[in-house]
Amino acid sequence: MSETVMMHLFSSYCKPILLYVLDSVHMSNSNLKSLTHSWHAIFWKLFATNDVDCINVIHRFMGYIPLVTEIDARRVVFFYTGLCLVIIL
Repeated sequence: MSETVMMHLFSSYCKPILLYVLDSVHMSNSNLKSLTHSWHAIFWKLFATNDVDCINVIHRFMGYIPLVTEIDARRVVFFYTGLCLVIIL
């Protein structure tokens, strides 16, 4: 399989499991760093590199946003949706 297909599969099936419930849970910086490390491990194995700068370039090239940014965006949506429900009720 090509790297693009593998990344699509990881992003579609593994990332939701990795990010499950993180919208509503406060995480420390060390926990976020550990989670990012786990996500980068996929890139390390797939692209045979452990250079973080190289991995960040691969992220941007393949159209993925950084994991921490995605978690922050999911939190904003979670809290905004909850706020809208409170206002409606």
